[in-house]
Order: sequence, then structure tokens, then C-alpha cells
Amino acid sequence: MEDETQIDWKERYFKLLEKVAVLEAEIKRLKELLDTNSKNSSKPPSQDPFRPKRSSDPSGRKQGGQPGHPGHNRALLSPDQVTKMVDLVPLSCPNCSGTNLDSQPISIEYRQVIELPEITPDVTQYNIHTYCCKNCGKHVRADIPIEAEKGFGPRLMGFITMLAGEGPLSKRKICSITGYLGIKISLGGVANIHKLAATLLEKPFEEIKGTVLSAENVNGDETSWALRGKRQWIWIGASSNATFFQIDPNRSQEAFKRVFGEFDNTLTSDRYGAYNLYKGKKQACLAHILRDFTKMSERNGADGAIGRILIEQLKAIFGHWEKFKNLEMTRAELQEAAKDHVQNINDALSVGASAQQIGSKSQALCCDLLDRFITLWTFLEQKGVEPTNNLAERGLRPFVIARKLSNGSQSEWGIKFSERIMTVVCTLKQQAGNVFEYLTEVFYSRLERGPAPHVFVWTSSHL
Repeated sequence: MEDETQIDWKERYFKLLEKVAVLEAEIKRLKELLDTNSKNSSKPPSQDPFRPKRSSDPSGRKQGGQPGHPGHNRALLSPDQVTKMVDLVPLSCPNCSGTNLDSQPISIEYRQVIELPEITPDVTQYNIHTYCCKNCGKHVRADIPIEAEKGFGPRLMGFITMLAGEGPLSKRKICSITGYLGIKISLGGVANIHKLAATLLEKPFEEIKGTVLSAENVNGDETSWALRGKRQWIWIGASSNATFFQIDPNRSQEAFKRVFGEFDNTLTSDRYGAYNLYKGKKQACLAHILRDFTKMSERNGADGAIGRILIEQLKAIFGHWEKFKNLEMTRAELQEAAKDHVQNINDALSVGASAQQIGSKSQALCCDLLDRFITLWTFLEQKGVEPTNNLAERGLRPFVIARKLSNGSQSEWGIKFSERIMTVVCTLKQQAGNVFEYLTEVFYSRLERGPAPHVFVWTSSHL
């Protein structure tokens, strides 16, 4: 048994205090982790642990459109688009059974019925003859034209490629859909078409990327992808009229340089470390910062008090920004209205960075934002810059969906196909272009042994 006279009770007391402090810090960390959600972090709403369910209580209203709701009638197609006309005329009067009706109608009501025609594939058979040369006895076979090499025509290959990019559908789903069209194609056949598309879309991809990187304002972001189960990263560069995607094995500053090259205009992004390499003008995403302020406001003591002040001031700036976007104030008025709020945020961050009673996480956030403070307000000065990174985040969503459906790529050419087809699809949508028509033209350009059509100025000549 331990001799109590030999125990240093003072030393033991302080050791116990140290253990209690460590345990309290751990409890605080775990509690903060448990309280993390989509409003105070970058977690998506689908991962919120206690999402409130929508109320299932009846509202008292009938199902369907409510009184006063504007209708959405289908617009009539022009006469040149109508395949068949049927004139319906009354034969007799339902009131008196008379058959003596005027020769000219008082009015005509138009009702169009749209039907899907029976689809039968258009098949061209090439009979490749081989003859024997009478001079030397060699067997001579006719040359195979380029349109007969793949076994599928440009429209079909454009359709199959479009399903993968705009769907986005898996190869197995694409095989199922083409089966309904009376076309049997294997998984390998779909893969071969996509592999060809990856090659044909190389120049359009470079054209789009060059257009984005020459824009005045570009939004950047990244999310994970996979190559045969190994993690890769999809980088996005998005401007107001074009978007490109590039997949890289890394998420580092070197990867950022490989993707964005010599871009030197205004970059909007979150505060991930890879973007710290960029020396040009920046706009930090204020939506991310608002979530960090929310996290800070949920802490006890001075942390929470400063966090709530920061939220109030930043939301006031967002309110002025909305008025500016709605043309309710000029840019000069926006700058004047935001000036005091910006100063208040600077003051609150300065207190949070220096006060001893502030926790280490809150203090680190305040110091980080003070270091990059000028990058928070570029949108107040520069035309075309938004205070959030929503443009890039929305652009990544189709890739996130594709990742869940496909588990990434299984080959290097699959990586190239994914980044190039998604680049073309996203940009054409921004240009209000027709993805199917463009991809069909790309495959026609192969038959004509010419370059793929430009994304920004092209007209369909085959559809």
C-alpha cells in the first residue's frame, strides 16, 4: 500500500487538473463535431444528422394548381411542323337537328396531338467484294470507307455520347435505351464510341479551356473522382459563358498550377490551401465564411458573441448585394452601404484574433480572414464578380451525380472522356446550344476528315 506520507498531494492535484482540462477539451471537440451540419460547415444538407421532416399535416387545400395560379399551356407547333391535318366540322345542330349550316366557320379551335413515331433503324449494308488479280493471283479487296469502319453512324454515336454526358447514364443504361430503338449494342460497343469521342473532343475541350482562362472572372473549385478505385480530383474553371473540367491525381498547389496554368485575372474560390499559390486578384467565397461564422457563434463565451456580431454584419452586406442585383441601388450606393459593415467585421476579427479568452479555433479563423481580408470584398469593386462560389459549385453537381452512378473511371481514356464530354455539355448549356446536334456534327467532322466544329460558333448542316 502506498505510503501517504510520501505522496506529493500538490503535484497530484495539478496532474488531475491537467487531465480534467484535457477531458473537457475533448468533450468540447466532440460536442462541436456532433453539432456540425450544412449551416455551419461544408457538409451537404443530405448529411445533416437531425434533418427536420417536412410537415405531413394537411393544408386544407385541394391537390393540383391553386386558384390564381397561371397556367402552362403547351405552345402550338407551326403548320410546317405538323405531319397531318384533320378538319373536324359539325354535321348537324344539336339544338334543332338542322343540317343547314353556314359555309364559313365562326371560329376554329386548334388541338395538336403529338405522338412518337415507330422507330426503325436506318441500316446501310456495305458489300465488300474481293477479286482475284489475273496478272499475279493476289486477292484484292475493295477499300472500306470511313463511315463503315465503326458500324454506327454519326447521329447514333452522337446520341449515345449525349446520353453519357447530359444524362449522365451508365453504359448499361445506354444499352437498354438503344434496345428500345431497335438497336442492339454491347457494353464494349458503347465504350468504343466513347473512346472515339474522347479523341474527337480534344480540340473543343482545349478551345473551351482557353476561353475560360482568358475571361476576366473565373470561379474555381474541386471535388473527388476515382480512377480504378484510386482517388483523383476534378478541378473546375467556370466563367459566365463557358466551363471546363480537368481531372488530376492531386489536390495540391502544383495541381492547381497544372490546371489553371498562367491565368492571372480574378479568381473566386474557397479558402482551400491550393489556391494560396495564386498571386492575382481573388474573391473568397463568403458563403463558406458565413458558415464558419455560424460555427463560431455556436461556441460558448466570447467566441459565440463575436461570431454572432460577424453573422449580423455579413448578412447585412448580403442584403445590400441583393438590392444591387435587383437594380435597387447603384454600385456606388452598394459600396457606401457596405462600408461600415466591412469596418465592423474588421474590428470584430481583430478582437477575435487577439483576445486571450477566445478559443484557438475561433482565433485561427479570425487571423486567417484578417490575412486575406482584402479578398473578401473584391465583388464590391469589380463588375461580374459574385460574393460566393456558387457558379463553380453548381457546375460540379453533374459530376457528383455521375460519380455516384459510375464510381469514377476505369481507364486513362475514360478520364479524358469524362472531363471532355462534361466540359462540352456544361458549356453548350451556358450557350443555350443543342448538345445532341453538336455531338452529331463532331462525328460528321470525322467522316469529312476535318476538325471538330467550334463550340461557340457552329451551325448544324446535317440535322
